[in-house]
Amino acid sequence: MSSPINVGVIGFGMSAQVFHAPLISSTKGLHLAAFVNRSGPTLKLSSKYPKAAVFQSHNELFKDPSIDLVVITTPNTLHYDLAREALEAGKHVVVEKPFTVTFEQGIELAKLAKQKSLVLSVLHNRRTVQKLVQSQQSSLGRIVSFESRFDRFRNFSKDGWRETGRVEEGSGVLYDLCSHLLDQALVLFGEPEFVTAHVSNQRKLESSAVDDQFLVHLDYKDGLRCTLGAGMLARIPTPRFRVTGMNGSYVKHGLDVQEGQLKDGLTPKDGAYGIESESSWGEIDTLMDIQGVKLHFKGKIDSEQGAYGEYYANVHDAIRGTEPLAVTAEQAAWVIRGIQLAIESSSSGQRVAWK
Repeated sequence: MSSPINVGVIGFGMSAQVFHAPLISSTKGLHLAAFVNRSGPTLKLSSKYPKAAVFQSHNELFKDPSIDLVVITTPNTLHYDLAREALEAGKHVVVEKPFTVTFEQGIELAKLAKQKSLVLSVLHNRRTVQKLVQSQQSSLGRIVSFESRFDRFRNFSKDGWRETGRVEEGSGVLYDLCSHLLDQALVLFGEPEFVTAHVSNQRKLESSAVDDQFLVHLDYKDGLRCTLGAGMLARIPTPRFRVTGMNGSYVKHGLDVQEGQLKDGLTPKDGAYGIESESSWGEIDTLMDIQGVKLHFKGKIDSEQGAYGEYYANVHDAIRGTEPLAVTAEQAAWVIRGIQLAIESSSSGQRVAWK
């Protein structure tokens, strides 16, 4: 039995509390050993993770020889510098999305990790959408349109750095949400031929000048169009996914149940974790040919059980050298390139080539 991999988390904000810390604690072979929190050992942190050390500086964490893996959950503008310092200190690294602010920064970090034979990854959860599309391709026929959206209704600003910072620092909904949607599209369908985007600030709030809406089209040589979008003024829920094929369509409403469950205190160790109620299942209407028999099927499709925990299980295995890394730094850097191309397209009012 090998000793567990000791993990240190920089930051104790929402992403650390809701996603990273519970998932790390639930992963066999990982030990949540330390946090970096500028406020020190707060009551909330100490009561939740009483055995974890608490540093007030990331330098203290990097100097600790017992720490094997560093997880960065800071504001986006700090991702590059902290990841570079952690790699230079000989630590494996996981970065909260988005990876970096620029493509060049991401590629540089990927090269550094490779030079030092260290694992560098970004938290992108792909399994749910991969299973969804792969399972529907056989029943929908050739897919011609794929839509993926993160919409909500919030006509005010929370005044956090994501809404009050600058776009050049990675603030705004494009960096925050399109990073996940772009990653999913690239994994499913590969690199597109063209990108066309509209990015704007719809709410016009005095406290938030960054983008709060985007619509990004990815066009492929075979005619497929992926539409990725998000907005803050959708009072009536929009579909989370809409997939159209030659034989039929699939529509699913509702966000992934795992985020709400993690906020409520459930973890992957709980039996009910990742299971959606029937009311959240997607709907399909398609015509299938089964051994020459035409079958018109219309109904609900049971959702695949969510498994965010598989991300950190894979990081563990990649560090141990028993499995290839599922989400690589190079892949994450190209997601940032896609975001930069979306900004270029929106600014110029023209479609731009993927390059």
